[in-house]
Amino acid sequence: MKYFVSMLAIATALAAAAPAFAGPDNQADCEAAGGTWNAESNSCTQ
Repeated sequence: MKYFVSMLAIATALAAAAPAFAGPDNQADCEAAGGTWNAESNSCTQ
């Protein structure tokens, strides 16, 4: 039971932290972060 609770806590923490590691997903955020926006692929390169 302790193992299950520990794994649940870790999974919850990772799910909450995942958006913090995501890159900018629009042109304004990309350029504000110092990246270059690629309009063809809708992605940001740093």
